Parts: sequence; structure tokens; C-alpha cells
Amino acid sequence: MEDYNKVFTLKTIAEVLNQSNERKPMLQSVLESFLNITHFEAGWIFLGEHEMELVADYGLPEALIVNDKEPMCGSDMCYCLSSYKQGRLEQAFSILTCKRLEQANRESKYHTGGFTHHATVALQDQNKKYGVFNVTAPNRTQFHQDELDLLQSIAEQITYALIRIELFEAEEKRVKLLESLHHISTELRQIESYDDLKHLIDLTVINSWILGCEIHVHEANLRCGNKTSYQIHIDLPTLSGEIIFFSNQNVDEQETEFLNLLAQYIELTIKSIQLKERERNIIQIQEREALAQDLHDTVNQLLYSMTATSSALKTMNQDESLNEPIQLIHSLSQQALNEMRQLIEDKQSNFIKKGLVSALNQYATQIGLTLNWSTKGVKDIPVQMEEALYKVGREAIHNIYKHASVQKASLKLIRDQEHIQFQIQDHGLGFDTDQVKTSFGLVGIKDRVNKLGGKCEILSKPERGTKIDITIPV
Repeated sequence: MEDYNKVFTLKTIAEVLNQSNERKPMLQSVLESFLNITHFEAGWIFLGEHEMELVADYGLPEALIVNDKEPMCGSDMCYCLSSYKQGRLEQAFSILTCKRLEQANRESKYHTGGFTHHATVALQDQNKKYGVFNVTAPNRTQFHQDELDLLQSIAEQITYALIRIELFEAEEKRVKLLESLHHISTELRQIESYDDLKHLIDLTVINSWILGCEIHVHEANLRCGNKTSYQIHIDLPTLSGEIIFFSNQNVDEQETEFLNLLAQYIELTIKSIQLKERERNIIQIQEREALAQDLHDTVNQLLYSMTATSSALKTMNQDESLNEPIQLIHSLSQQALNEMRQLIEDKQSNFIKKGLVSALNQYATQIGLTLNWSTKGVKDIPVQMEEALYKVGREAIHNIYKHASVQKASLKLIRDQEHIQFQIQDHGLGFDTDQVKTSFGLVGIKDRVNKLGGKCEILSKPERGTKIDITIPV
């Protein structure tokens, strides 16, 4: 190497490489420095593994910079890039001829600066390909081995610098993602319900690279944003569920770490929501039982006294003209007492302790009906839904007893991830649903279901029986 000192060149390039953590400015500076201290006069650098991008160039002839460097944008025709993509650039070597320059010379429209051939070297290590480094000089058809050795050494320096920048950018990205995660986790601690959780995910999680999210757990299914072909599935082990993130790209190591940590925070939030819901249910049950006890100790005792007094009056009365009003008082007080006892029972949590179906079966047995029932997946029905279905079921069973003229009925209760299905059916007298719309407690049944956002379908025909189908979203 007569024209320049190899050690000096390597030292100069090393100093330039250490001055920047930004990829493109660093490569442009390195290219210019290398050309200024060697006899090479032009060069260009492509980065990429499959789709190549021109990121630095210096000294290009007119033929390669026309139309905003359009000749440098195509890669299919380029021998050096095709060799790079095929993994055949093991060491720096001379390209026999540059097809970009060859085409420019053939067209003879623009000046090529005497460039016909170039030396090329891959920017790569054992794990990854980063790009291609090309240099050339006018009127050269071949480059000496010491020139190629120097180019190989420079390429190794550039590769190490690219690895350093890649690590720096990865850590910088990781810090930003963790800062974002901290903000999201702070917001998650304030969440009280599934609706709040969905709203927060829409606002803070859905972004330029997370386009959608689905959460599937036993008690709820949440969907936010849009589905895409890039899906990241993460298990929620303590909830026996999973969360799916949808992206517009393959996620890298830092993004994967972020999504896994986010899934853990969301899992904890859902457990908190479930705990708070159970606490609210317990408080509601305690308040109902306290009210039931108050009714039992006050109004119920008064009604019992009224019933007992009217019964005694019936026995003691000697005036026949008072028999009818005394009997009316006794009947009304007895009816009021029975209704009060039923109200107290409804306010107590016995049906919750027994289970919805067991409580309805017990009620059917009490009034002389045989209830054939089947259940599936009913372990975790929310208390407010269980209470509503208990009242609906009692009303339906009472209607069967009172109007259907049968001694048997069937009940089916199914709970899946998204819905609760509740069905009561008999094969009794039935009725015309077009003519009977407000009788048999149908309005009350539909109102209770509507309040839970569900659908109630009542199917009946004279002499064909009646079926009540209820579907409530969880």
C-alpha cells in the first residue's frame, strides 16, 4: 500500500465511527473520510437484509445521480447485491463490472467519470447481514489484494459500529417502552370495571404498532382495535385465559418484553376487577340480609299478629253479620303475611348458597311440579344475573303451575365465555302469544332480562306448550 498508510486509515475510520450513534450520518462521514485518505474516488453504502436502501454515497458520477439517484434505487440488476443476498460475499472482492455503470455507458446519455468496475464488501457478522460497502476509482478494472484487505478491515469496523448502534437503539427503545408501561400500569391501578379496562386499552395501548387487542378469560371477553395477520398470543395463567395483541409488523425483542409485562399488568387488573366485583356482591348480600332481618322483626311480626288476631276473632265472634268482614281481614292479612315471607326469602341469600337451579327445583317441588333440569358451565354466574334469573325462573314456574295444567317442566342453564342461556319449557295448554302479551307475568320477565342487556323470546301455541328462551351477555 504505497499511497496511504493502512494503520493511519484504520485509526481515522475508528475515530469517525466513535463520534456518532446515528446510523446514516455515521456512514456518510465514514465513507467521505475513507475516500479522502485513499485513492478511491467514489463510494456508496446499501443497508438492509432483503430490501436494500441507499444510505450513503460520495463522488458518484452524473450517470448515477440523475433523477434523484434513480439508477441507484434498483437492486435486481446489480450483481453485488444479488451476491450479497445469496450469501456469496464472504470477503471483499472486485466486481468484474458494475451493471449500473455498464448500462449508463451503453446508453451514453450521462458522464460516468471513467468508472466501470468497483470493489465490494459485505457488512455482516456471523449472525446478521447489515449491508454492502462499495468503492471505486476511475479507469480501474481490478483492485489489488492489499486494497481489498483494507476494505475488508474497514467493513469489519463499520459492522461493529452498526452492532453498537443497534444495541444502543434497542436499549433506548426499551427505556421508552418501559416508561410507557409505567404510565399504563399507573392508569390500570385505577380501573374498577371491564368497561373501564377496555376504554383504557383503547386510549393508551392501541398505537402505531399495536393495532388491536383481545382478552379472553372465563368471566369476560374484551375486543379493542382491529385484527391483523401479526398476532402475539400471551397466556394469562392465573385466569385460565389469554390475551392477543395484533400488530402491523413482526415485533422485536424489546416489544415482546413490553407486551409480556403489559399482559401481566392486565392480568393483575382483571383479578382486581373480579375481587372488587365479589366484594360488591358480598356487600349487596349483607345489605339484603340485613333488610330481610328488619322486615322479619317488624312488619312480618305485625302481620303475624294481625293474622292471629283475625283468626281468634273468627272463633269468638257471635255476630253473623261480622263473619264476612272478619274473614276478609283474615284472608288479606294471611295473604300479606305469605307475600312478606316470600319477600324476605327473596332478600336473603339462601338461593345463592343453594345454587340457582337447586333453589328453583326446591320451589317447583314445594308447589307440586317436577322439574327436569340440566346445566353446563354455571360455576361463575355473576350474583346480579343469578338473582334476576332466580326471579324469572320462579315467575315462569309459577305460571306453569297456575296455567299450563301439567305437573312437569324442564329447565336448561348454560354458561359459556360470552353468554348465559336460560330456558324453561312445558308441554301444557300453551296460549296465543299475539293475544296474550301482558298476562302471566310476561312483562315482568322481559323487563328483568332487558335490564341485563339480554334477549327474551317466549314461544307458545295453544295445546302445544310454552318455551321461554333467555340469552344474557356476560
